[in-house]
Amino acid sequence: MALRKSTIVKQAAEAVRRDDPADRLLVTLTALPGGSPWPHALVAGSFDAEQYFLTLTERSVLVHDIGFLNYRPRTLLHRIPRAEAADGFTDLRRRPLWSHFRLHLPGDAGPTRLNVRRAWRPELDRMAAALASERPVSAAR
Repeated sequence: MALRKSTIVKQAAEAVRRDDPADRLLVTLTALPGGSPWPHALVAGSFDAEQYFLTLTERSVLVHDIGFLNYRPRTLLHRIPRAEAADGFTDLRRRPLWSHFRLHLPGDAGPTRLNVRRAWRPELDRMAAALASERPVSAAR
């Protein structure tokens, strides 16, 4: 089970190479979908809770689900082109312990709230900046 951030990023890079050998990883973070993350946090991680690896690459945003026993990327759930991800990345709120944003995932009726732990905030900021640079000037207000 990967517990160190560097190991988690390495495993995500392996998953990106497996899914698209020509693409290059830029930023990886973990996110917990849904409403408030506090019920999840208070029950020591809730083994049944769904979690995602979000990986920004040169061409897309990859969403992998996380195996709850080994905390490794399992299945590639979505491959979202960067321009589409930039349009769907909204409502970023930085908080002391859990930040969150909304991302429109393919097949969903509306955007999904994704919660990010404080440890991953630098990566969240890098991802947000990279996706903001993809937006047209008129849409970046």
